[in-house]
Amino acid sequence: MYGVVGGSGVGEALDMRSARGDWRLKILDRYLGIAMLAPFALRPKRRRPNREHVRRIGLMKTAAIGDTLLLAGLIDDLRAAYPNAVVLLITGTDNSAAAELLAISSDHHVVISARRPADALRTVRRAKLDVIVDLGSWPRFDALLATLSGARFRLGFRTVGQARHFGFDEAVRHSSEVHERENYVRLLSRIGVEACADARVLPPGSLRLDRIPPAPFAVCHAWSGGYMHEVKEWPAERWAELCRCLADRGWHVVLTGSASEWTKTEALAARIGAAGVNVTNVAGKFTLGELADLFWRAEVVVSVNTGVAHLAGLVGARTASLEGPTPLRRWRPLGPRVRPVETSLPGCGYLDLGFEYRGQRHDCMDGVSVRAVVEAVDELMKLTR
Repeated sequence: MYGVVGGSGVGEALDMRSARGDWRLKILDRYLGIAMLAPFALRPKRRRPNREHVRRIGLMKTAAIGDTLLLAGLIDDLRAAYPNAVVLLITGTDNSAAAELLAISSDHHVVISARRPADALRTVRRAKLDVIVDLGSWPRFDALLATLSGARFRLGFRTVGQARHFGFDEAVRHSSEVHERENYVRLLSRIGVEACADARVLPPGSLRLDRIPPAPFAVCHAWSGGYMHEVKEWPAERWAELCRCLADRGWHVVLTGSASEWTKTEALAARIGAAGVNVTNVAGKFTLGELADLFWRAEVVVSVNTGVAHLAGLVGARTASLEGPTPLRRWRPLGPRVRPVETSLPGCGYLDLGFEYRGQRHDCMDGVSVRAVVEAVDELMKLTR
């Protein structure tokens, strides 16, 4: 039975507002988190328990919808390796909606909040885990929860410069040279998990037919989330030009976004509509599962690099992702029908953990041309579904 503990955003309209963008939490996480974790470096490390003795496993990823969706398939691999164990997926409030699409793989979904650390710790300890796997790459909050979880074995990343690994019984080096999914694969391999399943999300079929836009239609997602999100966003005038090209193909244009992005999505829709394009703003009106259905039915999805692009790629939609400061080797949307469109400007593709903006150029998205995106769309339309 798939259960939810702690109250989640599953079933509610998608909203990608994130605690990751709260600088106060970042400062607290870094300075207080490191100070609290450092003493655990002296604690004796435990050996991995024998597989037959493992009954409860917790996978913890407390932020980022796109990063969480990269677990698609890997939870199935974990269950294949531990067929007699219960698997709990532990998310934060910001990324809890992603668990709806991974529900078929995990047994329970536990929701915690960085804004309520004492409650979060109590929730994790009540789970009575044999193994906890911290999938976070930089938050000390996650590492501290894993350290204090009461689990018999604690596994997580050793990330350069983040000082978060002291409480783990075993730490795996987090690499900035491989895709984040590959980092997950390397981490889970330490407990005997072999990656075999495809990185794929099945559209749940939860979107009612009367809510589906008139076909044929294309979906455009203009907004990113998290810290300095605006640096990954494309100029409005280019969206308008692109949508005119999509309309020339006889397609209706659907603009997506979170509830908090409705106003700016409406402004963008007005700009696009003024050019004679048939456009609909559905920001905040669909759950993540409904968006998966929408993307699967679309002719094409065009999105900046954010959770929406990852979701569209993983459900198998034809997906053009617009790439500026984000390197493909680290964060390329996965899927059989994905075409990234990279910036032509030098000195871009510098993001690793998502906050390395200082001293870097912030105009990378200006190097993504409408022509290049249209060419990617034309390429994608040659692919069958």
